Amino acid sequence: MAETDRKVLAICMTAAFVFWLILNLSQEYSIRRDVTLEYVVDPERVLVGRMPETLEADVSGPGWNLVWESLVPGPLPVTIDIRNRDNLRLTNAELRQKVQRRLSSGALAVDNLGFESVTILTTPKEGKRVPVLSEISLAFANGFMAVDLPVLEPDSVTVSGSTDVLEDVTYWPTEALELKNVNSSVRRIVSLAKPGEGLTLSRNEINYSLAVEAFIQKIIEVPVTVVHAPEVGSYSITPSSISLRVSVPQTDYESINASNFRLVADLENLRNEDGRNSVPIILQEQPDEVISVFFETRSVEYYLIKE
Repeated sequence: MAETDRKVLAICMTAAFVFWLILNLSQEYSIRRDVTLEYVVDPERVLVGRMPETLEADVSGPGWNLVWESLVPGPLPVTIDIRNRDNLRLTNAELRQKVQRRLSSGALAVDNLGFESVTILTTPKEGKRVPVLSEISLAFANGFMAVDLPVLEPDSVTVSGSTDVLEDVTYWPTEALELKNVNSSVRRIVSLAKPGEGLTLSRNEINYSLAVEAFIQKIIEVPVTVVHAPEVGSYSITPSSISLRVSVPQTDYESINASNFRLVADLENLRNEDGRNSVPIILQEQPDEVISVFFETRSVEYYLIKE
């Protein structure tokens, strides 16, 4: 084919395509669009019940207009303003008109909105202060442990909403969070669980802190104190002191000693085992910082000495 013929053919094909495109895009078509509803109420009021938040609608019109409409990203946002009103009767026709105003062209029409007329009610907003409940679980690394309870700042939050909804709110949880292999103190910002429809929180985050330390074992020799001993004669116990293997936080290692413990042998609990008078040992006092205590022996032997 000659060069001139190829150019003529290309021009003809281009013209045919343009006429075909004009012809087809001049016809009526329909696309499906998502619609989101946002309700604007007075600051001192709150919606009653759950209102529709997302809808789907058919948008129809000439192809040229639908091409531009389809290029608009995201759903169509529609605002329902009920400020300075206690209730609003929203009909399908009114909502369809609001959606149509959000379209890119007046040549487009909205249909099949899937919305029934509804009365939107509001009620005065109330506030209720409730404690924050931690939903944080921790798994400590070997040799580490929390030395105190976690601290939440603030430890309570104000929940606002209608009176009937607030009746069932007794606490507010944090978002569920799992921390693994914890080997140092934890300090972080934690989000609160998101409120449901009709509820708002005075804050969305709190500060969470937990003191974590390495713990080590320490052997302490603690004397045994005898109680309810007989008033006649003298006696002895064997052994007179017990070795305790205690686990303590590293920072308290030097401060904890035998004087912080009290071991008691109560002779009222005296029992005879194989001809021996055995008395169980009771741990009556120990420091709060101690994580665990292991006894070298759990009893002593009692002997009455005849004079």
